Amino acid sequence: MAAIEDAIIVVDDFLQNPHELRELGLKADYPPYSDTPHFPGRNSTQRFAIPGLDETVARITGQNVVVNENSAHAKFRLCFEGEIGKSGVHIDNCHWTGVLYLSLTENKEGGTAFFRHIPTNTLRAPVYEEDWQAWGHRSVARVWDEVINPHTNDRSKWELVRQAPMKFNRLVLFQPWRWHDAGAGFGDRPENARLIYLLSYNQV
Repeated sequence: MAAIEDAIIVVDDFLQNPHELRELGLKADYPPYSDTPHFPGRNSTQRFAIPGLDETVARITGQNVVVNENSAHAKFRLCFEGEIGKSGVHIDNCHWTGVLYLSLTENKEGGTAFFRHIPTNTLRAPVYEEDWQAWGHRSVARVWDEVINPHTNDRSKWELVRQAPMKFNRLVLFQPWRWHDAGAGFGDRPENARLIYLLSYNQV
């Protein structure tokens, strides 16, 4: 499958044995943070590699990819109801972000959401030349200073344009310069909480 510019790719029934990975996620260690993280919930301390995953993602996206080592790739994230992070709508510093849903209960609010930034009328941070032309000049600092930092948690600045609802064993792959957020946590114990497996890749 060839990748589409700003693609959001949804693959249902991704793993043949998803319950095995879910069990690993339920047993993983999730130590509390000394400070509120940027994302809601907690990441597992361990990484859990899935054999053949990198090759599968390359085939799905139609691109040669390598693991983003400076990320939480191959870790689980557990998030209970009411847990919050410092950031809301944001971007990721990689070429492809992946979220594999491992919660058994379908939950639309716990899915991944994509937004339009209302003041700039954009669906993504500036990455292409035409984007920078629209912004007036090339300044990464301006993107952070004028959009991400002041508006990340101000929902009046964002319009929801697409939701990838949470469904067990659904993989959502997307190019993370799109404005997005992590979705709400739910549940009060690992067995009924928001549980995901994280992927992060760079294109080569």
